Amino acid sequence: MFVRLSAVIAVMGLLSSFALTEDAKLTDPQIAHIAYTAGVIDIAAAKQALSQASNKGGQGVRGRLVLDHEAVNKLAL
Repeated sequence: MFVRLSAVIAVMGLLSSFALTEDAKLTDPQIAHIAYTAGVIDIAAAKQALSQASNKGGQGVRGRLVLDHEAVNKLAL
């Protein structure tokens, strides 16, 4: 929960700096960075959930999310 809250605050801070400038538009690298950061946050949250999961079904979904997001972020770099 703390990880997601921190991520939301960080993204809001990043985006608010653009909102304060006139005619601000995000560039492709900035959008990619935001997407990559969101993936990192999802991975951290899923790993935290995996450490607390007692249900095998939930572990499978969370484990797959970690693998998928790590693969996407690896390709993005």
